[in-house]
Amino acid sequence: MSYKYLLFLLFFFPILGKTQFQVKVKSSNTFDSIAYFRASIFDEKNYIPKDTIKLNKGIAVIKNKKSIVGGIYFLYFPASKQKIQLVIEDRDTLHLNIQGKDYLSNATVNTIKNQIFLNYQKLENSLSHFDSSYQAALKEGKKFGQLQKSIFFKIKTDSLTSFRNEALKKLKKNDALYIHFNTLNQLDANVPNKRDYVARAAYFKMFDLKEPKLFFTPNTKQILSEYFSYYPLQADSLIKGVDTVFSKMLCTSKSYSYVFDYIAKMLKNREVQNNTEGYAYFLRKYVQNGTCNFLEKTQKETLLKELVQLQAQKIKDTCVNIQLTDTSDVQQDLHLFAKNFNYTIITFFDPSCEHCKVELPKMDSIISILEKQLLVKIGKYTICNAPAASKQEWVDFINIHKLSANYTHVKLGNETIIRNAYDAFSNPLFFLIDKDGLLLAKKISPNTLRKELIQAFQNFK
Repeated sequence: MSYKYLLFLLFFFPILGKTQFQVKVKSSNTFDSIAYFRASIFDEKNYIPKDTIKLNKGIAVIKNKKSIVGGIYFLYFPASKQKIQLVIEDRDTLHLNIQGKDYLSNATVNTIKNQIFLNYQKLENSLSHFDSSYQAALKEGKKFGQLQKSIFFKIKTDSLTSFRNEALKKLKKNDALYIHFNTLNQLDANVPNKRDYVARAAYFKMFDLKEPKLFFTPNTKQILSEYFSYYPLQADSLIKGVDTVFSKMLCTSKSYSYVFDYIAKMLKNREVQNNTEGYAYFLRKYVQNGTCNFLEKTQKETLLKELVQLQAQKIKDTCVNIQLTDTSDVQQDLHLFAKNFNYTIITFFDPSCEHCKVELPKMDSIISILEKQLLVKIGKYTICNAPAASKQEWVDFINIHKLSANYTHVKLGNETIIRNAYDAFSNPLFFLIDKDGLLLAKKISPNTLRKELIQAFQNFK
């Protein structure tokens, strides 16, 4: 073997065996026997599982052989439900010590960045009473707008912002912790206002969705949530924001699919006016005609089938007629029923559905208010969308919730044509039609009914 080749092996093999980052956890007298090591992505609830380590067995070592982008990682302790966050960059080596019952309070680490981060988490914990007080206020029925919420948390926000500002002076701008702290500062300083068009237009100057390390912090979802808070809950407005968001992203980025899922859920929300039309626009533009190949074949096929269903019944077209039998086995024709009223609400529900038990009485109450306010008569063609429900369960639901004024109650059974036509594969669902059977709104909520009906009434006048 030549001398040069031997030197090559001596230098080459250590490089092959070197890990890209390493975390050593020394623990003593801990309540937990194991801990999960995870990488944060997108928000507080999403993560990539990395390792499971045993505690109180000397020093547990976590190794990663692949290069990483850098971001926020954390140890989760399942028995005590505790969590310690760490910032890890490529080629980092960390030594974390924990002991006793309160791991964070007693934790020490060997790097300046992570000691800063531990101190920050300790400060957060000391201010957690603001969060519990806020949740208690919500349970009492108190309402908070964006400004009121900002005022409520001002002391906590100011304390955390002050800490982060001092920490930023000690960090490099490309550090994952710098990006994390700077993002939190911008979010805390931002108070969305649906009338502040200037702030909305300038919003993304504060954030760079193309920054890879941002995705590996729990902040991306909050960035999106705050941005869409500048828009009214109307699909024609929100889709302008959707187009803006995607214009700020690379479709090759890991965050693209997460942002897509977040926006899909937002547009499908029944609290969004014209939600089905907005969601159909979204699927047409970013799935059917999209040039970004981020979806698996089966996912794309499923979404395109969903688009076909969404477009099956169009707004201002005559709705698919429904002819089903009522509680007395008399057939009730939807189109004929609708002619007796100015407007009709078509409802799909399941007597055992918890949401139905809340929303059907709420919808009934709002309809009564709107009838008096608009001087109109509103019919309720209400469909039991639960093939397995007994007739007694069905009738009991009607009687318990006093759903009798201007109602006809029918049962769908195993009928698939109607269920497909109305995409009625969940409960409850509400549709609005006029006396001629024209479809005015699809998959509305008790809250959006008010907007839809007032708009329809104004258009009629």
